[in-house]
Amino acid sequence: MKAKSLQCIYFSLLVLCAGSVAYAAVSLLPTDKATTGLEQAIASLKTDKPAIPSAVPPPSANARYFVSADVKADSTDYSISFDNTADCQGAQYCSAGSVHTELQGNPTIYFDRQNQEITQRVVLPKGGVVYYTPSHALGSFWPGRVEWRCGTTLYSLSWVLPAASEGVDLLQMASSVRDTVC
Repeated sequence: MKAKSLQCIYFSLLVLCAGSVAYAAVSLLPTDKATTGLEQAIASLKTDKPAIPSAVPPPSANARYFVSADVKADSTDYSISFDNTADCQGAQYCSAGSVHTELQGNPTIYFDRQNQEITQRVVLPKGGVVYYTPSHALGSFWPGRVEWRCGTTLYSLSWVLPAASEGVDLLQMASSVRDTVC
């Protein structure tokens, strides 16, 4: 009797998770339809393959994200911010998400307050390894992030997302970026 009950619970959880994955997969919008300033931001980077996700979560604070880009001085490294307000420029309190590059960088492995590793190594369906860190609070709130290396460049994608779809949405976004830049 107990084994059958556990099977029912397991099956219910499996259906619930599958439903969440299906919801998350359709919850993303094409990036160009969800943003303002994307073309100008890409043009300012002066790179052939900008690290832009093909789809992003729907904006919640307004009808579109405001995109800005910043190239680091004396470097090819850059940051692209997807913000909730026009004058945010990537500030933590008004940014929805971002993509960063770092030459010769390595993924960061994060730990919680009990010194337990929270970063997970994930193999993407089309191949390639990324490191996913769920959103967490340690002195400040850190949105979920995915990092990976392609050649000599480290790519970091972070986004403020609901916990229920965070991992699936971030991995889908990271996969689209990785397919473009690697």
